Amino acid sequence: MRGYPTFSQDDLLVECTIQLMKVKAGMTTRFGGVGSEFKLDCLCGQPFAQGAQPATQGMALVRVDGRRYEGAALRIEAAERDGTGARCRWCVGETGVRLEAVWTVDAATGVVSRRDRLTNGGDRPVILTGCVTRMVLPRGAYECYTQSSQWCNENQGAWQDLHTGLRLVNVPGRTTEGATPYLAIRRKGMSEGLVFHILPRGDWIIRATAAADMARPPFAVIEMGLSDEDLHRVIAPGASFELPEILCHELTGGQPHLAAPALHRYLLAHCYADAKPEAPVVYNTWFDLFEILDVPRLRRQLAAAKEVGCEVFVIDAGWFGAGEGDWATQIGDWREKTEAAFEGRMKEFADKVRDAGLGFGIWMEPERFGPRAPVCDQHPEWFRQGTGYRRIDPTQPAARAWLRAEIGRLVETYRLAWMKVDFNFSLGRDDSGAQLADYYAAWYALMDEVRAAYPQTFFEGCASGGLRLDIESLRHFDGHFLSDTVNPVEMLRISQGAWLRIPPGRITRWTVLRNAGRVAPQYGRNMDHASPVLLASGGALWEPIGIEMDFALSAALPGMFGLSGDLDSLTSEQRARMAEGVAFFKRWRRFMTRAIAHQLTPPEPMSSREGWVGVQLQDSPGDTSLVFLCAMSLAGAPPPLRMQALDPVVSYELRRGFEGTLLGSQTGAELMGAGLAVQKYVASCRTAEVIVIQRRGTAG
Repeated sequence: MRGYPTFSQDDLLVECTIQLMKVKAGMTTRFGGVGSEFKLDCLCGQPFAQGAQPATQGMALVRVDGRRYEGAALRIEAAERDGTGARCRWCVGETGVRLEAVWTVDAATGVVSRRDRLTNGGDRPVILTGCVTRMVLPRGAYECYTQSSQWCNENQGAWQDLHTGLRLVNVPGRTTEGATPYLAIRRKGMSEGLVFHILPRGDWIIRATAAADMARPPFAVIEMGLSDEDLHRVIAPGASFELPEILCHELTGGQPHLAAPALHRYLLAHCYADAKPEAPVVYNTWFDLFEILDVPRLRRQLAAAKEVGCEVFVIDAGWFGAGEGDWATQIGDWREKTEAAFEGRMKEFADKVRDAGLGFGIWMEPERFGPRAPVCDQHPEWFRQGTGYRRIDPTQPAARAWLRAEIGRLVETYRLAWMKVDFNFSLGRDDSGAQLADYYAAWYALMDEVRAAYPQTFFEGCASGGLRLDIESLRHFDGHFLSDTVNPVEMLRISQGAWLRIPPGRITRWTVLRNAGRVAPQYGRNMDHASPVLLASGGALWEPIGIEMDFALSAALPGMFGLSGDLDSLTSEQRARMAEGVAFFKRWRRFMTRAIAHQLTPPEPMSSREGWVGVQLQDSPGDTSLVFLCAMSLAGAPPPLRMQALDPVVSYELRRGFEGTLLGSQTGAELMGAGLAVQKYVASCRTAEVIVIQRRGTAG
């Protein structure tokens, strides 16, 4: 193995080629043993170790009826292997419980899926208090890459030594708040490692431990799955309990951002293959005046949104609630306001939107209920206490039916083209003992039913931004909002972390702008001839910062694109440039929805406001790439942005900007070796550029 500090780009290209060959040959994940001697020999190129003590043995840890089962206490009853994976069933002591694990190996990407199920084959109920998968890596010194995740500060990654151990958990019900269900691990100073993802259906946990015995150095033991911190689940005789799926793939080059493209390919093929092929361009009212909905002003925003090319006009929070108080107080009362906002006539405004040629959308938060929601008084038995609010219990058939009907009523009443489905609170501890596994099974089944019933409606997930932006959640929505901060610089940094887990084309982001007018002189011009100052939001509220139009657009374009803010205030020249960006997105949106992301610059924390951000979106054949380049403040000299996964002997045509100005052509070898000559394209700091790279003769 090579030491990471000397691992060059050329070495990486060779290494990627070798690893791809190994993946296609099915060599990186191997199952061994015969019959009851079944074992996992190698996972994504890394050996699976067997330790000298129970805590470092086996592939699972189970706790049933107050006892702990691991190592030899999990007796293999049956096992089978084939070219695509393996299946194994263990007896959990003498409890009558069986644990079945199914591994599926994707030959195209090397990604391994593991799905576990517990079944009570006994004649009495048992109490499950824990069941996590286990991976044991050979003795050595390790380091782990994890992500912290908070409101407006999501997906912030860092390496740390596995000195004694670490524990990752989420805030109850908010699957990417606190931490994300993600762990990368490698030997210190080495370029090989593994990446793990939990697809949460309830609260989750990851534990990584340096497990020592009398010998040194220790094993690295990783346990992950459904959280076992409050688990107390009764499993009746004959009943089964599904555990969250876990994905594992190779840590290419020892770096999380180099490993992500393989995951993107896998998810697009296996998790999101049936998702909507593209997203319309949406204008959302929130960053105009927040919950203040002034109808004459909204008509002006509608005209501006149409002018720049928006296709859907979404009314955010503020339209609902028959009582008094702000939108958060009225949450759960989905009757339209009669004395504010549209004064009971939102259907008329929706018709005006459709007359203008746009679809109509609204915001809703189905899971949270405030103190004045009438249904809480009518059916108190349907609700549980969340953090500061009540939550509906979708495991109750009557409660689930009511919520399903209420969502359907809004879709049908207002003929919705878009619904933004938000989630702004913690569900709280699960008093049923299931760690919210039953809640999420019912909630996602409801969302699947709604999406099937209204295929013409785009259902966008949101959770105070990105606090439930996980792989599993995206299976049940058409897209998911990145973060409540719409500061373009912060969006870029948060996106870098999100792209380690999520393909870019499934994430919705907004460009948010307003025109401040001629507020400052420019050298050589008087105030009457100074350029208007364009403002972007500096966070989740309106803390304005100056911005360049192309930078603001490019920060949001790679994915599912939307707009907010005061479009009516923009000058005709500013709206014209925005329209060019919208038209560019429309041309490439279907491509971006199915694209993988090669991050050409490593992820940096939000505190880093300098340097460069480069990302290459690429189609599966590798014929076409869109390269987005953003120069931050004090960007300095551009790095060598070497393209990834091109054919070295093929000639590629390069075009610049929304206009598609021809720049010339280069071979794949040149683009992967010397890279793009960025200084030719990006003129100054806080500006951006997009380059289209296409194999000659490719239509695009």
